[in-house]
Amino acid sequence: MRDSVLTNKENYMGSLLSEESDLKKQSRHFADELGLGRISISAAEAQLIKTLVRMHGCKKFVEIGTLTGLSAQYIFEALPEGGELWTLEKDEKHGAMASQVFSKMDQANKKIHLVMGDAREELEKLSVLGPFDGVFIDGNKAAYFDYLTWSEKNLRPGGLILADNIFLSGSVWGEATQQKFSEKQTKIMNEFNRRLADPNLFESAIVPSYEGLYIGIKK
Repeated sequence: MRDSVLTNKENYMGSLLSEESDLKKQSRHFADELGLGRISISAAEAQLIKTLVRMHGCKKFVEIGTLTGLSAQYIFEALPEGGELWTLEKDEKHGAMASQVFSKMDQANKKIHLVMGDAREELEKLSVLGPFDGVFIDGNKAAYFDYLTWSEKNLRPGGLILADNIFLSGSVWGEATQQKFSEKQTKIMNEFNRRLADPNLFESAIVPSYEGLYIGIKK
């Protein structure tokens, strides 16, 4: 019943959104080829992220976890003229597919940079280009707290933090899940969530999507 309700809700929300572009469909197709279509961001959540990035006036943005370039396209569209997006990916196959998509995007007035390598190492290299206006965290779950620590140091005051999959399918509150998360992943995600919930550090809110989306503004 639950899956049926979710499907109906997602289908209804999808019917209210504009059809995704051919490049976005290509990113989804690539993810399906990798057997990772199920973890691709939904169109509704991607559109929300795009809207938040645009409303916040972000010009220099970092994405942690490119996959096949779907969410990067939404973020890129939200950036103003002169904006730049750095998107980080460790897996060579994912990066090659994302690169194919990015090569077809219009980058005349704003730029997208695909950064390959371990995100924790590459983020430190990016620090010299900061401060940044926003970050979208959607990478290695066991490294979320490290990503947040970097974000606190390298975002401007008032900078935007977006983080996906913060529920770990219910693992964070002890629910048995089909996808197995380690005790380390669950512990780190709970620490991450509590940190973002600290009102002395962030103005924050949670979007109760299926996987959970955290929105934080650095104080």
